[in-house]
Amino acid sequence: MSILCVGQAVYDLTFPVNEPLVENQKYRIPDRHECMGAPAANAAYLCGSWGAEAALIARVGEDLFGQEIVRTLVAGGVDAASIYCDPKQATSISCIVVNQQNGHRTILNSPMREQRFPIVWPDKAPQVLLVDGHELSATLEALKKYPAALSIMDAGTYKPELAEVVQAVDYLVCSEDFAYQATGLPIQLDEPDQIKEVFKQLRTLNGNQLVITIGDQGCLWQEQEIIHHVPAFKVAPVDTTGAGDIFHGAFAFCLEQKKSLRETIIFSSAASALSVQKIGGQTSIPTLAEVRAFISKEE
Repeated sequence: MSILCVGQAVYDLTFPVNEPLVENQKYRIPDRHECMGAPAANAAYLCGSWGAEAALIARVGEDLFGQEIVRTLVAGGVDAASIYCDPKQATSISCIVVNQQNGHRTILNSPMREQRFPIVWPDKAPQVLLVDGHELSATLEALKKYPAALSIMDAGTYKPELAEVVQAVDYLVCSEDFAYQATGLPIQLDEPDQIKEVFKQLRTLNGNQLVITIGDQGCLWQEQEIIHHVPAFKVAPVDTTGAGDIFHGAFAFCLEQKKSLRETIIFSSAASALSVQKIGGQTSIPTLAEVRAFISKEE
C-alpha cells in the first residue's frame, strides 16, 4: 500500500446561484450537481486515479449515498475494503451553495456522529499516511501502527482536541484559517515579521515541516529559518469546493513519488488551480496528464 488516507467521506449536493440569497424565498436550481466529497475521500480518489496504490479508512451509512461513495472510490482505483458501512447512521452529506459570480462556496455539513468502529487494516503498510482530523480514534491508531510512513495532516480548522495528531505528523499542511485560529495572527504577505511569528507559534504545535495554504495568494513553507512563498496560479474560479482536498491529495501523491518539497507544493497548487475551474469536489479532480501539461504551459 503506497498511500493510506484516514478521515471523512461525504456526499455533496451542490447548488450554483447567481444572486444573493434572501430568507423566506424559493430558489429553483436547475443545474444542481452531485458527487462524493470530503478531504480524505477526495485525496484518496485523486491518488488512486493518478495511479498510486491508495486506500481509505472512513465510514458511510448503509444508504444510497454511502453506496455511491464506495462505487465512486472503487471506480477511481481506491481500495475500499477499509470503509466501514455503519448500519445505525446515515451517510454524511453536505449542501453546498456556490456563488457563480466569484466561485466561493458556503457549506452546510451534516456529519455522522464520530465513534469508534472496527478497522480493516490494509494488507501492506503505507509509505504515506494522510489524515484530515476526522475519525480521531482511527487516526491515532493509524499513526501508531505505521510510524515509518510519511504522515501528513490536512488541517483546515484548529481544534484543541486534535493536539496529539497535530504534534505527531511529519507534515502539518494547514489552512490560513487554522494558522489564524491557532495563533491569533493574520497572514499578510507585506508583514514578514508577523509571518515569522506565525511560524514560530505554529512550531510549538508541530516541530516538523510546516506548510500554510493561503488561498488565491498561494502557499508558504519554512525551510530551516527561511520562509518561502509560492504564488498561486492565476485562474478564473468557478467553484472552490474541494480545492484544499485536492491540494493535499496531490501533496501525498508527490511525497510518495519522492518529489522535493518545492516541487510538491507547485504540483499540488497546479492541481488545486485546475480544480476550481470546474464545479464539484471529486468531479473537479484533474488528471495527472492535465496537471503536467498545465505546469509546462505556465512555466
